[in-house]
Amino acid sequence: MKNCILLLGVLVGGCVIPASQGGSGGAYPSNGGGGGGGGGYSSAPAEPASYNGGGGGAPAASAPAAPQVVSVTLHNDCPNTVKLFLGEKPKFGSGTNTSLGSNTTTSYQMKPGDMIWITDDSENGLSSTSIGGGSSQSIRIMPGCTGFGPG
Repeated sequence: MKNCILLLGVLVGGCVIPASQGGSGGAYPSNGGGGGGGGGYSSAPAEPASYNGGGGGAPAASAPAAPQVVSVTLHNDCPNTVKLFLGEKPKFGSGTNTSLGSNTTTSYQMKPGDMIWITDDSENGLSSTSIGGGSSQSIRIMPGCTGFGPG
């Protein structure tokens, strides 16, 4: 099969040896040698071969962007400790139950779209807020203990 490709290439005035055939040998397709493993060699008759690159595929795509992280500062203006749930569905979904004492500030590293819930003693959701884009966000628990406001 390799000889057929080489002969056909010589007859039409040029040759490209598929990278999958590999092999070792000369750089000219007419001498019976392979094109080396990896990138393909191409040449016109009676001219030296020129190396045309690595694997012969499309250029590598740029790496996907890392997930955006938002630094969230949460302050509790409620006179009581407030129970919180970090996640999509309190009581029934996966997430983290925690609490925040009165007049206390804490920080979380979250992603845009993540949710913070104020919950009752039975872990039912009372109020929620969604994290927006950007590098940081300040949120406060209002003095009435059941809602969120800007930090």
